[in-house]
Amino acid sequence: MKLWSVVAIVVLVKVFDVAALHRNPFDVIRGCKQYDKVEAYDGILKYFPTSNLLNVGHTKHSKYFKIAILGQNDGIIRYGDSLFPYDKYVIEIVLGGWGNTKSAGRHQYSEVPNHNLLIEIKTPQLMSQFQPTMFVVEVFHNGTVQVSIDGQDHPFLSFNDSKRTPANYMAFTKWNNDVIYFYDCPLEKVSAELLPLVRNNN
Repeated sequence: MKLWSVVAIVVLVKVFDVAALHRNPFDVIRGCKQYDKVEAYDGILKYFPTSNLLNVGHTKHSKYFKIAILGQNDGIIRYGDSLFPYDKYVIEIVLGGWGNTKSAGRHQYSEVPNHNLLIEIKTPQLMSQFQPTMFVVEVFHNGTVQVSIDGQDHPFLSFNDSKRTPANYMAFTKWNNDVIYFYDCPLEKVSAELLPLVRNNN
C-alpha cells in the first residue's frame, strides 16, 4: 500500500512539473486592457491619451509601452501629439505586414493617404492568430523609435523620426484581417537590458 502511495505522489509531482513547463501563452496579457473596436485602416481612428494609462515606463531619455497583438497579420500602431491628428503626420508602426512577412516604421498622413517610409525589414511569422505576441515600443526624445519582443534583449525594429513625434496619443488599426490589441500592460517583465541600447545617441 505504501508503495502505491509513493508512486501516486511521484506521478503528481511529474504532472505539476509538466504543467509548469507549459505555461499558458495568454498569461502575457494578464493585467492588460483589451482594445475591442478596431477600425479599418482608412477609418476615423479613436486616439486615446497615453497620459491616462497606468503602465507607461519612463527613462531620462524615453517613454515605453507594452502592447500585445493577436492576429494573423498587420498589427498597426499609430501615435501623435494630439487627440485628433488628422491634418498632420503621425508615426505608424506596422508589425507583421505584407502577409506577415515584413514590418515597417513610417510617417502617416490621414487626410490624404500618404506614407513616408522610414524603415522596412523582413520579420517572417512575427504575428500569430493563435497566441498574442507582446511587444515593447520605446519612443526616445531624440526621435529614435525601437520595437522589441518582450523578454528579448535587442529591438528587431529601430528607426529615427526626424519630426520627433511624441507618443502623447495612440490608436490601433488593422488591414485585411481582424486583430485584437492588449494595451496598458504591466511593465515589470520588460528586459532591463533594452533601455540603455540607444542612450549614446542622445
